[in-house]
Amino acid sequence: MAEMLCVNLVMCHAIKIFLLVWTFACYTDILFLLQIVTHIMRFLSVSDRKEASQVCRIWYEASLDPILQKDIIIRFHALTANNMPQLPHRKTSHLIMDQFDTSNSAKSVMLNSCKNFGESLQSLSLKASNLTESTFVELLTHCKNLKSLDLSCCNSLFMSGKLLERNSDMQALRKTLKDVKKLNLSSVRYLSDATFNRIVTVCENLESLSLSSSQITFNGEVYLKTGSTKCASSSLLTYGNILEYVRIQAPKLKSLNLSRNSLSNESLQDLVRIKDLNLNELILVGCKDIYDEGIADLCQHQKSLRLLDLSGCIEVSDGCVGLISSNLGNLETLKINKCRRVTDSSIQLLKHMSSLQVLELSEIYQISSTGLIKGICGNVNVSVLLTHLNINCCSLVQDSFILSLCKVVPHLVHLDLGSCFPLTDVSIHAISRSLKCLRYLRLAWCKEITDLGLLGFEATETGNKEIHNHGDNGNCRCTRKYNSTTIFRKPTGIKNKTPSTTDIEALMQNVDNFNKLTNLSGLRHLDLSSCSKLTDLSLTQILKFKELQSLNLSMVHIKDATVFAIAANNPSLEFLALAQCSAITDAAVEAIAKKIPRLSSLDVSSCDLLTEESIQHLQKHCKRLRCLDVSFCSNISAESVDNLENNVKTLHTVHKRLVGGTF
Repeated sequence: MAEMLCVNLVMCHAIKIFLLVWTFACYTDILFLLQIVTHIMRFLSVSDRKEASQVCRIWYEASLDPILQKDIIIRFHALTANNMPQLPHRKTSHLIMDQFDTSNSAKSVMLNSCKNFGESLQSLSLKASNLTESTFVELLTHCKNLKSLDLSCCNSLFMSGKLLERNSDMQALRKTLKDVKKLNLSSVRYLSDATFNRIVTVCENLESLSLSSSQITFNGEVYLKTGSTKCASSSLLTYGNILEYVRIQAPKLKSLNLSRNSLSNESLQDLVRIKDLNLNELILVGCKDIYDEGIADLCQHQKSLRLLDLSGCIEVSDGCVGLISSNLGNLETLKINKCRRVTDSSIQLLKHMSSLQVLELSEIYQISSTGLIKGICGNVNVSVLLTHLNINCCSLVQDSFILSLCKVVPHLVHLDLGSCFPLTDVSIHAISRSLKCLRYLRLAWCKEITDLGLLGFEATETGNKEIHNHGDNGNCRCTRKYNSTTIFRKPTGIKNKTPSTTDIEALMQNVDNFNKLTNLSGLRHLDLSSCSKLTDLSLTQILKFKELQSLNLSMVHIKDATVFAIAANNPSLEFLALAQCSAITDAAVEAIAKKIPRLSSLDVSSCDLLTEESIQHLQKHCKRLRCLDVSFCSNISAESVDNLENNVKTLHTVHKRLVGGTF
């Protein structure tokens, strides 16, 4: 219930409680005051806690409580390593240090970080860093309570094949990494049997292992000399060696990621049949050689699965989905994005999955509202538990499914309807009226959505007699799926009338409206990009969300008025995309820079009216800006962008292609 409160309301109550307690605390122990403020901050998001910590010294000390640090991730990027702040009092649990090199300065930053956070550190990511074996061992000796280790893309660490070759290094890390439960070795090109065996030996209690995009050899026996016995290869990572490790670790291993490898049905069968192996999570993204036989064995031997990701497995068909639906009754998360052989006949079988909470079906072009209604809305258990639904690019989905969904899935938190072209204002009204728990809503490329949809009014209320004809069932007229022989449709004589500002204002005063988008008061992420029928008329009235963190209005026909409204009414905004909004001017960027203090990412690419004045506003007012895209802005010079990069120390990613009309 606390999460449903807006940030301003929570902070208002927090300040009131703080002032009441302050008087009492003056006569008692200051620790009591710290406990009260810490308890208040538990109800705030990470961004809100960061703002609250700047109120005073007491609030700052309260924000450092270990209870509040569990979801804090500190990230040091190599490009900003020289500006690393001093954080001696932090007891953070999660640290990311990515793309560091072998220089002395980089090594110093990494060592100091691990020393400062070592006792409290539970998760460490060294993704894409160029580490030497000695530096790696020295770093991890300080991390005695580590639970998760990410070494993805650390190719230099494994290139020599000598990692942990010395027995002293093995013994040292075996003590410090004994509690590591999660290990990520994704995208490591030089991983071999020998180095793999050493690293998993020091992490003897692993429960989760990721080998996504690794160079796994599935016919390693070919490389053995005739008559030789099987041994760990020093140059190749063989699938047989991985299976041998899984057999040893089977009672403990709960999660496995073998995505983007040449995993075949036979290889999958060898894995899932291992004795005592009871996986909770299996991720096989992009394994293109898996089909019905492999999935049948998977469903037969791994009935304890709670998460299954088969996204991009192009051979997955209705038969596979049917096997999953009837056998994996404990499954909570199912992802079959881009499995384009799946149709309505298997989607409707999802009604048998009584534990399903997360369902991703993006880019499956053959599923329609009929199958989704039977599969999702036809099961009471599914409708009650489902919180996350992604049907991006399912172009046959129509309003009928959204209407049914909103009636039976009241607790939906994440909804992605991008590129569902037939959806109209009717769907937006239903979402705004019923899905009050939504935190993420994506409507990109839903081109039939109009101002009336966001404002919650029916077309008849404004005198608009436009008739929406969806007889094409979402099919593009330029494809073979469009069977109509009609070449030219006779004009109806009814002139479409766009509601004026006067019409909208009159309706807002005289009509009780329960369908407007602002009813979703807890919304944090909103994507309306490429909704070409939206204008300033609705956006200036609707974009008022106290907790909104991310907003995408790229390729929407807006002017400065909308940007002024965004800046004035969305104080929590951190990500803003206005690409190809060609009508906005420097005044809009000035409002963004002055009134959105938390802004960390801004995309204004292809906004040709922006000049160097916009860059000056960003340089002067945006103290937290990390990512900026000004590509194809013809009136902004490369020199001004370079000057911005040199003066804004937090900025680490800048896209500036063809600024000023030059390469």
